[in-house]
Amino acid sequence: MSVNSSSHYHRYRRYFVGVGRLYKKKKARVYTGIIFSLLMIAFFGFFAIRPTLITISGLLKEIKDKKELVNQMDQKIDNLTNAQANYSQIKNNLYLVDQSLPQDPTLSVLIKQLEVLAQRSSVSLDSVRFSKTNLQGKVEKKEKQTVSFSLALSGNYQNLKQFLNSLDTLRRVISVESFALKSKMEGEIQLLALTINVQAHFLTRN
Repeated sequence: MSVNSSSHYHRYRRYFVGVGRLYKKKKARVYTGIIFSLLMIAFFGFFAIRPTLITISGLLKEIKDKKELVNQMDQKIDNLTNAQANYSQIKNNLYLVDQSLPQDPTLSVLIKQLEVLAQRSSVSLDSVRFSKTNLQGKVEKKEKQTVSFSLALSGNYQNLKQFLNSLDTLRRVISVESFALKSKMEGEIQLLALTINVQAHFLTRN
């Protein structure tokens, strides 16, 4: 190889090496620009769609809350349906509640029931004495009230025992507080006298 050929070789070699380095630099710049552009797009894109994401999140939570509310309402509807069905079954017997726990003392009805019970038990109902009771005017409204009274009966032991046991058969809610049994004479006939202290309950409504 001549000197001129060697000189041309080194010159072209430097040229191609320079072109290669320039190409690599341009390639690096292109990649850098692309990456930077993508990062900028992602950065600004995030802030652009952030309100939409917040809105979607809020809507999803609202849908969840409304589903829970619908479930609660469905449960209440089922409970009301069951209550209505139960009421339909017992509404024809609600009068028994008023008879058991009337809204006022209704003493006249109670005395009549006791007289019928005494007749069935073959005993004599000698007297009925009530404690002080507000028969007229306003009655204090509260959940439960009572009327206290005493019964004086006479008859033989078995019949008096039957009457005492029969008090539980009354529809009216009453409770026996105490009773006492002693003998008495009616002419030549010896009878037993039974004294019973009783409380009758009634329920005032608003």
